[in-house]
Amino acid sequence: MDFTSSENDDRSKPFDFDVTHRDLIHQVHGGAVWRVVWAHPEFGQLLATCSYDRSVHIWEEIRSATGGGGRWVRKAYLTDSRANVTDIGFAPRHLGLILATVSAQGIVRIYEAADVMDLSRWSLCHELQAFYTRCGCVEWSRSRIHRPLLAVSSDDKRAENDERIVIYEYNETLRKWQRVASLRLDLAFPVTDLRFSPISLATSHQLAVAAGDVHVYNIMIPVSAFIDDDNSAPENIPTDAVEYSSKKVAVLGDQQRAWRIKYNVTGTVLTASSTDGTIRVWKAMFINQWALLAEMSSEDYIEERELLKVKGVLCETGRGDGEAFHRRTYY
Repeated sequence: MDFTSSENDDRSKPFDFDVTHRDLIHQVHGGAVWRVVWAHPEFGQLLATCSYDRSVHIWEEIRSATGGGGRWVRKAYLTDSRANVTDIGFAPRHLGLILATVSAQGIVRIYEAADVMDLSRWSLCHELQAFYTRCGCVEWSRSRIHRPLLAVSSDDKRAENDERIVIYEYNETLRKWQRVASLRLDLAFPVTDLRFSPISLATSHQLAVAAGDVHVYNIMIPVSAFIDDDNSAPENIPTDAVEYSSKKVAVLGDQQRAWRIKYNVTGTVLTASSTDGTIRVWKAMFINQWALLAEMSSEDYIEERELLKVKGVLCETGRGDGEAFHRRTYY
C-alpha cells in the first residue's frame, strides 16, 4: 500500500508499507509543494507534483530487480506556467494519460502523454483562461457515457461577479474545450476544494464544493452531452456548446471550516476534513438528503495514539521507536 504526503519544505514523501520503509524525494521543487496526485495504476506507479516554483514534475517508481523497494525517478518537467501552479489532476483512465494544471494567473493547461511507454514526452494540448484571478482547484468528471467535464474554481475573493466555479466540456468533434456553465457563490469563504461524484445519473452530475461549508450541486446534463458507442454525439444533435444548468441541492454544515472533500467509490459517502482538525462523514439518503454519519476530532485521535505509544503497541522498528513513526506518519 502506497501513499504520498507533500510539505512546504520543497519535499515529497512517498510511503510504501509493503516493505516498511519510506522514500524521501529531496528538493523536488524550488518552492513549496502544493499538491501531489497519483495517476491510475493502469499507467504504473506514477505521480505528479506542483509547486510555488511554477513547475510540474512527473515521477515514476522504478522497482529493483530483487523485488525490494524501488526508487523514484523524475520523468518529465513541465514549465509552461508563468505563475505558481496551484493544483493538478489526472484525467480518468478511459480518457488516457492526461494531466490538467491550474495556476495563479487563472490559466488551465492540459497535457497529454501520447505514448505511455515514454513518460518523458508530454504535449501541451489545450490552454484555457478560466479566470483573471487565481485558480485554486481543478477536477475531472468521471462518467464514461457523457462528454468529459472539467471544473475549475477560484479561491480569490476578487473573482468577477462572484463567479467562483466554471465548467468546461470537451467536444470530440471540434476537438476543443468549451465553457458550458458557471456557479456564482455569494459567500465570504473561498473555494478550497471541489469533487465530482464518481457515479453520475443519466440526467445529472453531482458536484461537491468546499467553501466554508460543503455545498452539493446537481449539474443537469443536456442531450448533446451523451456519447454513443463510437464515441460520438447522438445524430441530429448540434455540436456547439450547450449550456448546462445547475441547482444547489444540499448544504452540509461544517462550521464554515471545510478544507478538503472526498467521495467514496460509489458516490454515496462524502468526507470532509476541516481546518479545525475535524473529519466529518455524510451519507446520501433519499432525494438529495444527507445524514451525518461520524464526526472525528484529530485531538481525540492523537490522544489515543499517544496512549498506544506509551504501551509500546505502536513501534516502527520493534525497538521502542514508536514516537518517531507516530510523528512522521500523522503530522
